Amino acid sequence: MPALLTHVRFAFFLLAAGMLPITAMAEATLWGGRPEFGVEYEHEKMVDNVSHGNGLTLIPSLSFKNGPIHRIDLLVEGERDKEVDSGVTSFSNVYKVAVRVKKNVPLKGDLGMYFRGLVGRAKGESESYYYGYSDAALRYKRGFFGFIMGVRVQRALDGTSGHDVNKFRLGPSFDIGEHHELEFRWARSWEAHTHVHESDSYIA
Repeated sequence: MPALLTHVRFAFFLLAAGMLPITAMAEATLWGGRPEFGVEYEHEKMVDNVSHGNGLTLIPSLSFKNGPIHRIDLLVEGERDKEVDSGVTSFSNVYKVAVRVKKNVPLKGDLGMYFRGLVGRAKGESESYYYGYSDAALRYKRGFFGFIMGVRVQRALDGTSGHDVNKFRLGPSFDIGEHHELEFRWARSWEAHTHVHESDSYIA
């Protein structure tokens, strides 16, 4: 329980930091897009209920009202993993840099969809690899409240084994003022080829 409380306090500290207003950036444009900045904290719990990972991602972005692409993100992530195998505990660090694009598609009324694509590079202590994923999600948005439900297909782009997963994702979001938003996500991951349940993630 103390460890869980530590994760919760840390997540809310990051959320508060990410919400610090930078009015000048919010009103300015760069290459026709509005600069934005996000902070994401993820706790991934493996199916053995012992191994887990904690990740922090910084996400500077450009948001576009019109055009073929509505958002471009740069994701810079650091992850600390704990693995328990046959009673032996080990820790490792993984660092990732990626670029992601997003396309919004309105449907009817408060309903819409979005599609995202990402390409990135991951570097760990024992391996490095290129990876990518594609997202598709239904989105409900009304007033300050939003909710998404969708799937993600993630693959290693250079054939490195152990990184091909499929995910189901859902969760709410809340607008806070004109320029700030809180998002909460739950994601379940399966190994892409064996369809074995690998982990559950909790994201803010």
